[in-house]
Amino acid sequence: MAHQKLIPAVICASLLLIACSGAQTIIPSTPVAFIATKIAQLPFAIPETSCGTTFVRHELPHTTTGDSAGTYVYASNGSGLAVGDLNGDGFEDIIFGNIAGTATLYLNNGQMHFTPITTDVKDIRALAIVDTDGDGKPEVVATQRFRRPLIGDFKNGELIFHEMPDVYSPFYSMNWHDLNGDGKLDVVFGTYDTEQLQHQGLIFNERGGGGVFIYYRDGAGYRPERLNSHADALAIAFPDINHDGISDILIGNDFNRRDMAWLASPTGWQSVEPFSQTTENTMSLDVADVFNSGTNTIFATDMKPYNQDVKTMADWLPAMKKLSRPLTADDPQYPENTFQVWQDGQWQDQAYNLQIDASGWSWSGKFGDLDNDGWQDLYIVNGMVAKDLLGYLPKNQIDEPDMLFVNNAGKKFTRADWGLSDSGSGRAMTMVDLNNDGRLDVVVNPMDGHAAIYENQRCAGNSIEIRLIQPDKSNHTAIGATVRLTAGGLHMMRDVREASGYLSGESSTIHFGIGSATSVNMVTITWPDGSISHIDNIPGNTLTTITRTE
Repeated sequence: MAHQKLIPAVICASLLLIACSGAQTIIPSTPVAFIATKIAQLPFAIPETSCGTTFVRHELPHTTTGDSAGTYVYASNGSGLAVGDLNGDGFEDIIFGNIAGTATLYLNNGQMHFTPITTDVKDIRALAIVDTDGDGKPEVVATQRFRRPLIGDFKNGELIFHEMPDVYSPFYSMNWHDLNGDGKLDVVFGTYDTEQLQHQGLIFNERGGGGVFIYYRDGAGYRPERLNSHADALAIAFPDINHDGISDILIGNDFNRRDMAWLASPTGWQSVEPFSQTTENTMSLDVADVFNSGTNTIFATDMKPYNQDVKTMADWLPAMKKLSRPLTADDPQYPENTFQVWQDGQWQDQAYNLQIDASGWSWSGKFGDLDNDGWQDLYIVNGMVAKDLLGYLPKNQIDEPDMLFVNNAGKKFTRADWGLSDSGSGRAMTMVDLNNDGRLDVVVNPMDGHAAIYENQRCAGNSIEIRLIQPDKSNHTAIGATVRLTAGGLHMMRDVREASGYLSGESSTIHFGIGSATSVNMVTITWPDGSISHIDNIPGNTLTTITRTE
């Protein structure tokens, strides 16, 4: 990394008998503390490339393919990706899943140079790079279409997979969080019943079927809890649905199956339906403080054409007639994106008002500050290819551009290009700073196309990136923590999480654009156990590691 100087500091704080715990199914009343921290800062690297106004696309050799006979529905859903620092060198590595082909790990050497490492695993859906066992070293976790999940250990330059202990069913989606407040990371899995039924027939139900499961970390293995017996779960998120300060569970379902939500309570998980309008075929979920108000919004993608000209509708309608069904009076589902905003004590869908209800045949849709102005933008990858569903179209494909919606100071979203309007049938997508230059890059794993990195070469705005460390805890990277930051007159909030969007593992390093500000006035951290830390006056344009000290 270029031009880096280590700047240590130690900030101590005293106890405060206030606040609530981050525990989930059990809500304790024990007072919590202000926790002391130490910080270390590295100035951002100077990129090899010169500044510009766009993202620059880099293709990688990895290609996700469905089947040699052609890509069909279910396989056409594609495979996931994940980012994280597997070898501890300070750079975020990438792993791309695959269906017919094998997954590929790309070790990040800095400055957009990568070393590919092949694996022997196929038929992958979701991916995560996460420390499952609390030893301080992350592993790769992969769900498989028709087999139990795998855990991959990176040793001696190889990624060696073994079956996940105590988990015997195939799952589609997953997300990781400490759901019972014991300091260990648990995982929520969701099945994709429609595909399993086609593959196994009635045997699937006779063997217990699918649904939504929590697997709590228990010793060296896991203890399951089943929340629901049916699911077509493409996405899982942990928003605070009822605004009690505790993370809840939200499941986004495909195929007209209603989304599911559970609230954490002292007596267990309580099923609720918190939204008056939802997506009909939920492909992706993201949770973000889009308005810098200190309150998260919830965005879900669905299938709705952005343009409705004659050609576009002719391409779409035959397929939609096969997939959609008439709405009933009591059905909250609509085939369009939803953007849930907390107003007047309830969730209200504002997607149509903000003109982000339609973005195409959309998959992973996520928020991130792509121009470092302090406001999180929205990027969505699109497209569909399936021989049995779209055989009436050239290449069996709906070919449409990916969508970037720029956040204009929380007032409206404006569609832009910035070199991100590719038409490569994207599936999994995440945003991550790959060269430690303080700018979010974009990584996409498309279907029947080359994996791509979009290098952010826009030079407007300053930023800060924060990594949280809990050295003596199993949840080493503080997944579930919330970071609030004040800089340049803006108040921003981010959550540390493992995944968001569609089948997309996320970095535990969080990014804040701070506009023209060169320093951060204050950072407030709410750790996963509810403890709080305050740090004042941090220089901007740094990768800042904040380590909890008991």
